[in-house]
Formats: sequence, structure tokens, C-alpha cells
Amino acid sequence: MDRFSKIILAFVAIGSLLLTAVFTFPEIDLSFQLLLSAITGFLLVPTYAIKLFTKFDTFYILTVAKTKKPLRFIKWISKPSIWDLLADLGLIIGFGAIAVDYKYGRKKGLVKRIAIDLASAIVLFVIFFATAWIFFASNNPAIFDIVLLWSIGFALGGLMLFAIVSLAWQALDIIVKLLAGRMPCPGIAPVIPGVQIPNVPTFLTPPIYVWGAFLIILVVHEFSHGALMKRAKLKIKSTGILLLGLLPIGAFVEPDEKALKKSSEKNQLRVYAIGPASNIYSMLIFFVIIALVSAAVAPIIAPKIKGMEQGIELESVIIDKVLENYEICGNDFTVPAQGIIEEGWILRNHNGIELKTAYDFKQAFNKPNKTVSMIFETQTGEIVELEIERNQRNEIGIMTSLNYVKGKEPTQEYIDLLSMLNGLSIFFGWLLMLSFAIAMINFLPMDPFDGGKMAKIVFLPYFGFLKMGKADTEKFIGRLMLWIVLGLLLLNALPLFL
Repeated sequence: MDRFSKIILAFVAIGSLLLTAVFTFPEIDLSFQLLLSAITGFLLVPTYAIKLFTKFDTFYILTVAKTKKPLRFIKWISKPSIWDLLADLGLIIGFGAIAVDYKYGRKKGLVKRIAIDLASAIVLFVIFFATAWIFFASNNPAIFDIVLLWSIGFALGGLMLFAIVSLAWQALDIIVKLLAGRMPCPGIAPVIPGVQIPNVPTFLTPPIYVWGAFLIILVVHEFSHGALMKRAKLKIKSTGILLLGLLPIGAFVEPDEKALKKSSEKNQLRVYAIGPASNIYSMLIFFVIIALVSAAVAPIIAPKIKGMEQGIELESVIIDKVLENYEICGNDFTVPAQGIIEEGWILRNHNGIELKTAYDFKQAFNKPNKTVSMIFETQTGEIVELEIERNQRNEIGIMTSLNYVKGKEPTQEYIDLLSMLNGLSIFFGWLLMLSFAIAMINFLPMDPFDGGKMAKIVFLPYFGFLKMGKADTEKFIGRLMLWIVLGLLLLNALPLFL
């Protein structure tokens, strides 16, 4: 019996003993031990089965599944020459004006070089600032400063410097809050679908089915690397995925590293840049697909949902709870309703809409106005009219329960339809967010990320003052970037351990 088999046998024995103890001594709380055992089994058993029935390499809870089958597909998709353009643009997305200077400016005269670098920085600044303003700051002018800083970082150093600026800003926020005795949220945290990470708000925990989105993103990333390797006529040894139990946590296209290192700087940069850049491009494609599908389906589904909601009649909307002032990530939030609205009151009118049906309720609560007008009926039958301004999180701090007219409750069809639409919305929302996050992480100028390999090439001409050989200068750049990025990552992860 090999070591892995002995571990499986020990796991089965310990699990059996725990289950026996639970049924024999119900007064003893063994919930944590059972959870730990279940997680261990979830990771160990599938890996053991893979070891028995396949030839893949396994390491107790990890499996490296290699195959050459997708190589034909990678060769086929690599044929269009647009890949080269996308890779070059990806380098600029990743390293901003620094990449423009490296590729086009440094061999020009001083005046032309300054003009090229300045023009590229301005264009990149405008593009990023306009995008960030539309999606983040248009409804929250208070974050203008950070959007401005992000835009400057992106203009000068692309997503690489944007990420560093974000990490530095968050690290400063964490230090200030810790010194003030507050508990900040971590600036970085592992995203594990279905697993709640300590000190991370629950709304930042994706459901378990988001593993599917993660796998899509990894395949896009790695196949794009493969396409540029084929275009550079570099050998690909294999492709594959890395499994934790049965969960995909990584994908790879295995190149001939020696051949890649001997290839031209242009080819190397294209191979490295296209991976994270493809996640940006695919994010845009996903966004367009979602918008087109929504536009096509909405005229069919929206009237159906509206009709269902108009048929759901409300007897009353009761205030179940009025929240107290609270803290999230070291920031205090006041509850406007506190001391004004009382639990047990009946909400009759919200934002000028009388609440008679579920459709009325949705329309009333979806109004984006900053000041909320409400009409209540108290327990004594008194009518109270109020106007309350929302807090920084766009809420007034009440929780309601709906009482339906008998026979006019939500149908199972309505519940299932909303559940499906909500699940799709969450899935595609995380698909977009993770695409951006993985692109940004991979542009970080630190090994083993793609950005770390690119940084050694792109930054090399600017470190000539060190008067060292190429290999030594690349090592120096690698160590310098490692300490900068690793230090920021550790500061951002600090709240995870407190």
C-alpha cells in the first residue's frame, strides 16, 4: 500500500470515528471537526480516484492534468495576423506610456520622443478617466481623487501601475485605520467560490457555480498565450489544467522555455502580454454579448415578469427591523431611519407609489432619488409622513417583510424565473469582475506573473546607469519589483490575519 492509499485509509477511519462520536455523544459539538473532515474528503477522494483511473500527475489534493489534444485548435486560432496587433496593444494596456516609449519613443530624437510619450499618456488618461467616471464616480463624486490617481497611474504605466497605485492607496488606508483602532477589510483576498474568507464582506464571496466562470477565464488566458507561441513558431509541449480536488484552480500552456528565452524580445513580449490582455478583450466581448442577449430577451421576459408581479397583491409591507449604526471595513455608516421609523409600522406609500402589488413595491424601491418620501401607518392607526435622505451606501436602514393577499401570493413559476435570472446575473457579473482582476494581477511586475517577465524586458533600457550586464540587470529589476509588489501585497493582506 502506497503512502497516498494509507492517507485515504486514515481519513476514512477518522471520519468514521467522528460520525460515531456525533451519534453517540450528541451533546459534544464536533461541527468544526466534521466540516474540516468533509473539506478534506472533498479534496482527497477525487484526487485519489484520478490517481487510480488516469495517468495524470497527482499530489495528494492537487492534480496536473496534461494533454496535447487542444494543440490543433490553438494552431487553428493562431492564424489571423490580428493576434500580433492585439498583443502589441496588450503591452500598452499593461504598461501604458512606458510601453509606448519602449516600442516607439526611445529610438527617436528627444523632441519626438517627448511628443510621442506625452500624446500617448494623454490619450490613455482620457480613455481611463472617462471609463472610470461613467462606471464608478458619476453617482459618487466623493471618489474623484482616487479616480484621478488611477487615471494618472494607468496613463503612465497601464494596468501595472494602476494596480500598484491601488495597492498603495489601500495599504495606506489599512495602516491609518489600524492605528486608529479600527478593523479594515483586506485590500486583497483569495476569491474561492463558495468559501467565506474571514474579515471579507459576504457580498464579495461568489457562489460555488462561479468556478465555471473562473475556468472560462483561465482557458481564454492560456489559449491566447498558446496562439502567440504558435505565431512565433515556438513549440508547445502540452496544455492542461490544475485541479484542487475536482475544482479547477489554474490552466496552462507549457512552452519550450529555452526556445522562448532565445526568441526575440518582440516575440517574448507578445507571448507574455496577450494572456492578461485577452482577459480584457474577452471582458469587453462578454459585456457586448450580455447587452445583446439582454436586449433580445428583455422584450419577451420583462412583460411576463411585470404581469406576474402585478398579479401579486400586497396586504401590507411591515417594517421588520430598523438597523443600528454600523461599521464596514473600518468605515462608519449612520442609519438615517434610526430613531425616526419604528419596527411594526406599515409602509403604505414609498417614493409617491402606493404599495398594492409586488410590481408597485419593486418600482418604488428602485427609484434612484437621494431623498426618500414615505407614508406609514403606526400600530395605533396614526398616519406618519416622512422624508429621509439616504446614507453613503444609498440606503435608509430598514428591513421589510411582505404580507400577501390570500390566493395572490407569488407563484412557483415566478420564484423559479427570478432565481434563474438572479443566478445568471451573478454568474456574468463575476465573469466580468474576475476577468479584469486576473488581467490586473497578471500585469503586476513580479515573478511568476506575466508582468514580471515583461518588466525585465521593458524596464531594461532604463537601468543602463547601473553599468551591469544584461542578466544581472534583469535580476536586479526582478528583485526590485518583487520587494515593492510583495511588500504592498503583504500590507493589503494584513487584515486577513488579525
